[in-house]
Amino acid sequence: MHFRFSGLVSSKNDAQEICRLLENLNPKPLGCGFTEIDLSNKIWEIDAYFNYVIDPSIIFLLEKLYSVKFYFNEIRYNDWIAKVERKLTPIHLKKVFIHGTHHKKEVSLNKINIEIQAAMAFGTGHHSTTQLCISIYLDLIKKGYVFNNILDVGCGTGILSIVASKISKARITSLDNDKIAVETAKFNLIKNKATRKSKVFRSEGLKNIHLIKLSKFDLVFANILFKPLKTLVKSLHKFLIKGGLVILSGISLQQAIKIEAIYLGHNLKKVYCINEDNWMTLVMKKI
Repeated sequence: MHFRFSGLVSSKNDAQEICRLLENLNPKPLGCGFTEIDLSNKIWEIDAYFNYVIDPSIIFLLEKLYSVKFYFNEIRYNDWIAKVERKLTPIHLKKVFIHGTHHKKEVSLNKINIEIQAAMAFGTGHHSTTQLCISIYLDLIKKGYVFNNILDVGCGTGILSIVASKISKARITSLDNDKIAVETAKFNLIKNKATRKSKVFRSEGLKNIHLIKLSKFDLVFANILFKPLKTLVKSLHKFLIKGGLVILSGISLQQAIKIEAIYLGHNLKKVYCINEDNWMTLVMKKI
């Protein structure tokens, strides 16, 4: 059995925040996305799909917090993944084009085209934090940075790993603590022919034994949340080479101030940052 959570909100920021909250539930939703359905009135529709009945108190709290009505109903058809993908609009981000299976006809020879099955793990590319990570990575490459060994912590669908694989010749290691995310990332890497020098492992934090066998990394993506970023600071420092960079994302503007101070206390200094809406992405360098 599968279930659909849905509702209408009046701002993109609210839609992003609600999806982020839903994607942090345990167990995670099978898929979560939003799309603008009324351009003139700025109405956004949110859809999330579950294989279990979520706690009614969660819906009640979201309704009180955002002053809107949400619905939770059983889906009486099997093609729920296709429905999610149809609702995910393609993303044009500089020279990268991210799309689902229903938008294959829109690919461009002048773009780096990435097809993502996002219905089973976090990371459609629609959230500001993911887009900020991609933008920063593209900026670093444009500035002449060359990376040979990249780590993607909390890889979700593998979208950041795929972007890096398409652009550089680096060895890429992707980690997630969620079994479904690991399988989805593997699928997407194969789908996008990005498996050359790419490995995906399930890991709680940075404790996977395979990491010990690898040399240190010159770039780390960590698009997760404030608490795990805080917890992982020592491990990230350990696995970075001197002069290596870590891209920290998934944090608000207020949280970024605290994270910057924590990482500075572990000999990592800020070299770059960008923000969108209320989200901040930091680039810290090991000194």
